[in-house]
Amino acid sequence: MAGLSRRAVLGSAAALAVGTGAASAQTATAAFGSAKLSILSDGSITLPGTFLARAAPRAEVEALLTGAGLPTDVVTNSLNVPAVTKGDEVVMFDCGAGKNFLPTTGALPDSMSAAGIDPAKVKHVLLTHAHPDHLWGALDEFDTPACANATYHLSQGEWDFWFAPDVFSKLPEDRQAFAAGAQRVLKALEPQLKRFKPGDEVIPGVAAIDTPGHTPGHVSFEVRLGGEPFVIVGDAFTHPVVSFARPDWATGLDQEGDRAAASRRRLMDRLAAEKLPFTAYHLPKGGIGRVEIAGSAFRYVPA
Repeated sequence: MAGLSRRAVLGSAAALAVGTGAASAQTATAAFGSAKLSILSDGSITLPGTFLARAAPRAEVEALLTGAGLPTDVVTNSLNVPAVTKGDEVVMFDCGAGKNFLPTTGALPDSMSAAGIDPAKVKHVLLTHAHPDHLWGALDEFDTPACANATYHLSQGEWDFWFAPDVFSKLPEDRQAFAAGAQRVLKALEPQLKRFKPGDEVIPGVAAIDTPGHTPGHVSFEVRLGGEPFVIVGDAFTHPVVSFARPDWATGLDQEGDRAAASRRRLMDRLAAEKLPFTAYHLPKGGIGRVEIAGSAFRYVPA
């Protein structure tokens, strides 16, 4: 399996998505104290609706979606790449999927340009996890780091998972290419890559929050670069209705469903109790909002 060709890696991963059309370079912004948060777009990915909740009764899933006025057959996920600017320093979180993943991805370079962010000025890139839509955009068309002067940061648990000798056997056949792709990209980044553990202050003003399950080493980040805190949740939340109304439902892409559900509820509990704003990678319109308690579950309140 280690000998998978790049064509096989890209083709197998892309087979999961059913989206068509061109990627869109949209941006959104918010201020947190002295720091500016820009939500850069790498486009979007459209998946079958069954990916929303892999083991839940389909009728319950469809009723929840229909009640919210959302389609039941497909789900379109934004690819929101957060970048925080404070003075001359730019810190980016995740990298998008890149132009070689799908026709609907790869808008990040244009989005950075529209936001006035020079890739050469990015000082740090912090990764929530190493799925293709968060990692593969780290390399440019020459397979070199797109942010040439940045230090990249990945959790030790994530590195250990993707480079484990038995990683391919832990993944469904249609996602084994994710491992080959993660290894290829992370090896290319390795001269600029540092590893951390959950709870670490990864860089001054940014601490890693342990939110495993979507992948074994998945993390979120508490950001205080501008003084006012907010949280980057990665893929702990992936849908504006289902993730919040039924945090116990594992998604089709959660590696460890029960663990992902526990992380999701724990993070939502904290965000609701502390009234912390957050941004999520796959939520619509930039994914900036807050969590409110709603009965025994939660609701998403967009900013």
